[in-house]
Amino acid sequence: MLIDVTGLDPHEQLMLLVACAVVALVGLWYGLRQLRRYHLIADTPTARIRSAHQGYVELIGQALPSPEGPVYSPLTGTECVWYRYKVEREKGSGKNRKWVTEKSGVSTQWFQLDDGSGVCQVDPAGAHCKVESRRRWYGNSPIPGTRSGRSGSLLNISIGGARYRYLEELILEYERVYALGRFRSVGGGRDTLDQQKVAGDLIRGWKADFGQLLTRFDSDGNGQLDPEEWQAVQQEAQHQASQQQRELHDLPTVHLLGCPEESGQPFVLSTLDEEKLARQYRWFAHGCFAAVLVASWVAGELLLVL
Repeated sequence: MLIDVTGLDPHEQLMLLVACAVVALVGLWYGLRQLRRYHLIADTPTARIRSAHQGYVELIGQALPSPEGPVYSPLTGTECVWYRYKVEREKGSGKNRKWVTEKSGVSTQWFQLDDGSGVCQVDPAGAHCKVESRRRWYGNSPIPGTRSGRSGSLLNISIGGARYRYLEELILEYERVYALGRFRSVGGGRDTLDQQKVAGDLIRGWKADFGQLLTRFDSDGNGQLDPEEWQAVQQEAQHQASQQQRELHDLPTVHLLGCPEESGQPFVLSTLDEEKLARQYRWFAHGCFAAVLVASWVAGELLLVL
């Protein structure tokens, strides 16, 4: 027997066996998930925005603010294109000490990715983000007392009296960003309206204010729309639908990157080097599989004595 579990009573042995089974199953699921991400990053070729196909692609470019401007981290006021933060409060003491999340958040404003061949609008919602600009520090208030958040961090750590812990992750302007997600292009004559549906929606909207509809189309003033006048209503609706299609056709091409619709395709944004990022996922997967092996080994020892 590689480990001694005979000192446990049957109930404790059963509980440990269940715990090992849970660890093995969760570890296997998470390990396979991380391994799939590793292979997607390692095997997916990098596309250029100008010529990228529609669908799941890998892009690498420079992060730029959206046309609305940059965003600012709530903790330090740092100008960036994306942020995520967390504020935790220390509760309890001794063995009962723990950190409890008081507040957290993540930016949802779009930003731009420029790879030299074109610019893509990135919707970060739902992305798995790994960034280099990541730091944790401590303080004595729910929000750091300095704009940079740096000057008080070392002091608070050194005196050991911190009651709050802060985490801030940023994507800064002009940082190199690796992106893996669903790419699509709109405008530039790509989109086609269902003109019959648009015309029908217009007519239903006009009928909601029937008095105004009569004012516009009741040419003989008899208080109702005869067949010829209804035909004029339909022709006007068709004309406006055609105009909307022409305006849509004239819109410039806009490239978008966001969360894939397929559940098996992760959405990844990272400022880490592509090889470093892939290596992290691979090591995470190996760690999970090691936990599966240990849990399975312990479970096997337990089954020998149950």
